[in-house]
Amino acid sequence: MKKRILLCALVGAVLLSAVSITLILLHFRGNRDDALTTANFSLLLQQTTETPATPSLQTDTTDYSIGNYLNTTETTTTEPPTTAPLPTGRQFCVISSPFADTWSGLASDDTFTPMCTTLVQGTIDYITGQSRVFDEEEKEWRDFYLLASGRKVQTDAVQLLDPSANYGDNNIQVVSSGTDGGNLVIRLRCAWNAPYSFEFSGQNYYEKNGKHYHITAFTADKIQFTFYHTTRAEGAVNIGADSVVTNAYWTVDEQNKTASLTMPLRVVGQYYGYTMQLDADGTLVLTIKKKPNGIVGARVMLDPGHGGKDPGALGFSGAVPEAAVNFALAVATKQALERRGAIVYFTRTDDVYLSLEERKQIARQTNPDVFVSIHCNAAENKTRYGTSTYYFRPLSQALAQAVYQQLLSVYQNVFYAGDAERRARVGENANFHPFSVTRLEECPSILIETGYVTNDRECTLLLSADNRAKLGEAIAAGIEAYLSAK
Repeated sequence: MKKRILLCALVGAVLLSAVSITLILLHFRGNRDDALTTANFSLLLQQTTETPATPSLQTDTTDYSIGNYLNTTETTTTEPPTTAPLPTGRQFCVISSPFADTWSGLASDDTFTPMCTTLVQGTIDYITGQSRVFDEEEKEWRDFYLLASGRKVQTDAVQLLDPSANYGDNNIQVVSSGTDGGNLVIRLRCAWNAPYSFEFSGQNYYEKNGKHYHITAFTADKIQFTFYHTTRAEGAVNIGADSVVTNAYWTVDEQNKTASLTMPLRVVGQYYGYTMQLDADGTLVLTIKKKPNGIVGARVMLDPGHGGKDPGALGFSGAVPEAAVNFALAVATKQALERRGAIVYFTRTDDVYLSLEERKQIARQTNPDVFVSIHCNAAENKTRYGTSTYYFRPLSQALAQAVYQQLLSVYQNVFYAGDAERRARVGENANFHPFSVTRLEECPSILIETGYVTNDRECTLLLSADNRAKLGEAIAAGIEAYLSAK
């Protein structure tokens, strides 16, 4: 009888926690600039007295392993629509969205690799072909233009220019350069806004089918920007007192019409991102981010995953939306970071829907030192458990590893301290995967899967404020360890 009473009490406590965390976002209706203090968060928890409707169970059955990513095959159940023919001759196009992701230049390949550079609005290239690829996740066809620079972009990210428009060879002139606020700023004048790519020299990748994928360590000793359709580059780059690179020099390949700006790193594997933008006067501004000086004063952007019409995965018999847990975890992380002296920003401070592109755009506008997207995992197998982090760009691997080690320590030494089997299997590693929010090039960006909401035991752990505080401390400690590395 006593055991039954205790069991009922435990179930009741868990369900009350589920109700509380589900309703946090329903009561939080401020804008993105609202302060998230401990006091108002506690008040929100106290206000949860209603019982939410129980939605149907939603699970994420995607296999995020590297093997699955590399070996995905294209299967479709519908025929692709007919593509509109391009005008004859050389058809130029211009990037019309603020930023455009690029894909492999192979017509039927819709995977990302870290060599695919995001192109800024105003970049011009000419089209060499068209393709349509079926997106298995979204269950829709994607339309692409193949570009002369060896990549492809989605057609809705560009505008076609006048078919009679044509451009000769590009040339580049350094207008000015030097450090500004600790960042290296290089202003370039181009004959026209030719496409470019960014890469790390000296970086060791896992390779398959001629493509670059995950890394075991950030080993780059140089960064390099290559401009296409370009036969001349003039002007020296003054790096001033830059903390990241030692110098900068041009290499022009007239035969292949490329000009590369190479910058050796002061310390192998220490690099923190760049921004590229076109000013109103047509000047191309390239900024190399400075080295952070530890956690105090560091700008950290937290991205609570999902929200609004997108609840994310649903845990604990479908009663707990991942979006609410993500938000509560982000608040706990914010508090831990601020105790360490960091400046924290959120992509959302309300239960609202943000597209992945909107989240990245908020990050670009805020210009943080690191970007961390906070999620909970899900699986069709309800017994699956564990914690993991994800990165895509090589500069983000060290951050993913540092945060993962701290999270793993909490799960092994606190949550599962007395469970030898779970201690041995709870770690799911710092992994490579092209999640959209990890494809930022402006700063290290990672995605965290704190635990499985589809596992009742782990979901119960995540519903505890004390446990979320421990996870928030772990995430903050990992970020601090990364930013403080010499």
